[in-house]
This record gives sequence, structure tokens and C-alpha cells, in this order.
Amino acid sequence: MKRRKKRRKSVHALIDKIETAFAEVVYPGDNNLTDSTYGEEPAALVEEFSGKADWRALDAAFLDQAPDGWCSALSFFSGPALKFYLPAYLIADLKGQLQTADPGFRLCWGVTPMAAGKKIAKAWGGGTIGESTSAQFELFGAAQVAAIVDYLWWKLESLGGYDPTIEQALENYWLPREHLAGQ
Repeated sequence: MKRRKKRRKSVHALIDKIETAFAEVVYPGDNNLTDSTYGEEPAALVEEFSGKADWRALDAAFLDQAPDGWCSALSFFSGPALKFYLPAYLIADLKGQLQTADPGFRLCWGVTPMAAGKKIAKAWGGGTIGESTSAQFELFGAAQVAAIVDYLWWKLESLGGYDPTIEQALENYWLPREHLAGQ
């Protein structure tokens, strides 16, 4: 993978970039927090996130356990809810405040060759993991994609510069998407 030339930002500058990129994202509403109705986690997510219309007010301890101790909210958000709450997770991760929730994994795994072609059961919407993940990520605008790419570079560097999942996601999805968004 072609490495980026010293585009590395300080954590503070990256937090500012994320806050700016996501500043105008509108709360999706209590009825649009998840697309899933299968199992207990989606209902718990709706219960815990309903009315939480300011992602800046959510503390890392809440994010790390939601919903209901499963720490799986990132997996069950609808596309609009992921777009709305993602900056809270990214910033908490940049500050080293997350113990279990992993926004880096959420942004990467579904667009890697290992996962993208895997079929999703019809009960969960059908199609493939890659199709579902890409459909959610298509909601991100150019500034948000650029902030996510910078976050992923930071995440890769914080892991010692080697993580095949992040590298594959950058190469196969995020860098081409950033290039297209910037045109």
C-alpha cells in the first residue's frame, strides 16, 4: 500500500477536523436509529439513544458500553445514525477513552476482501456485508470521508504502522472514495 506523505495531524487538529466535518449532521430521529429488529440489541440501542440529539454530550463510558453493556451500537446503527454518532466515537478513541468500542474496526472490516463478499441472512436484510457497509458509508460527504481517512491513518500509526484490516480498508475503499469525493 502506498503510504501517505506526512499528512499526519496532531490529535487536537484531527479532533477539530472531525468536529468541523460532522458539525452540520442532523440527528436522525428516534425512529431512525437502527434498521434492525432482530434480537434484543436493536431495541436496547433505540432505548438508550432515543432523545440523544447531541453527540457532543455523550461521554466515552456511555459509548463504550451501549447498548445495555453489549458495546455493539456501532454495529446496529442505521446509516443516518452512524453518520450522526460516529464523530463521538472517533473523538473518544483519539483521546484514548474507549476500552471496547472500536470505530476503526467498524469503518474497516466490512470493506475488506475477507468480509465484503460474505452473504447476509435475509432476516438481516440480505445482500453482502460489503454492499450493506458501502451503502451506509455512501452517506458520508467529502469532508467527512477526509476526516475518516485521517482518523484511519492515525489509528494505523497508533498500532505501530501495521494492521492488515485498516490497510486493506484504506486501499480498497477509503482512499479511492476520498479521491472520488475530492474531484
